Amino acid sequence: MKLFNLISFLILFVCCSGADSNSSIPQDDSNPIQEEVFFVPQTIDGAQVQREVLIHLPESFDDTQIYPVVIAFHGNGGQNNSWFFKLSQFVDAGEFIGIYPQGHLNSWNLGAEASTADEFYFFTQLMLKLETYSFFAASKVYGIGISNGSALINKLAIETSYFSAVAALASQLIVGSTPNSLTYPVAVYQMCGTADTMIPYNGGMSVVGHNFLSASDSTRSWANAFNCSTEPDVEMLGEDEILIYTDCESGKEVRLHSVENAGHNLNQPNTPNFYTPIWEFLKRF
Repeated sequence: MKLFNLISFLILFVCCSGADSNSSIPQDDSNPIQEEVFFVPQTIDGAQVQREVLIHLPESFDDTQIYPVVIAFHGNGGQNNSWFFKLSQFVDAGEFIGIYPQGHLNSWNLGAEASTADEFYFFTQLMLKLETYSFFAASKVYGIGISNGSALINKLAIETSYFSAVAALASQLIVGSTPNSLTYPVAVYQMCGTADTMIPYNGGMSVVGHNFLSASDSTRSWANAFNCSTEPDVEMLGEDEILIYTDCESGKEVRLHSVENAGHNLNQPNTPNFYTPIWEFLKRF
């Protein structure tokens, strides 16, 4: 990829069960480290697979410093290295370290995808590996997912307790997979396009093979699970409406950002600094 040719990097091949499992990333002044990669071994359909996870490091990485981490999940058919371009402004400034897993067969298994991988197992093994790095703090773990990756981030936020806050972009909750009073509290920023025909804004069966809640019902499900305010505050961002559920028992917050007339891409090509308000939300928690 051309992007990889723009910056110096060192790649360390480390399996989660390997002997080299401890702490810091070594520094080399002659060749500053920008990226690392490790692999999570997993058996899928009877075959042993090494699943790639990229680590995106700040330009001035300090192995004595604790950094927030943002784990970002690509969409169906996507590649993990696409996040380098999207999140570089934040990582290069040292605001967080990016963690970019690769979906098996370029997808995340939610029951209707090409992959049949156990994503819960993969994610928990990924987290066990991250815990061995010196930069990692369990209290500063955030997640971003887009499309198929957004549906996965919803699932992981419901089934695990790793995240402080997540951003679910271009996908609502799937019917039958919703949070409840036992769900670990997490702040949620949900962004949906009002003209999305792939994941219907008003809910229902999708061409991707899942039945989705409407955007408003999805957000309300999170708010109800965390005993947030029953009526949201309303803000406008240009033509976009943002519903904000506050006063959650856990101190978290739930938001629905409806991107007016946007399709499944959420108008990203037309939106400079698209991820800025998302990161501003995540880092509050």
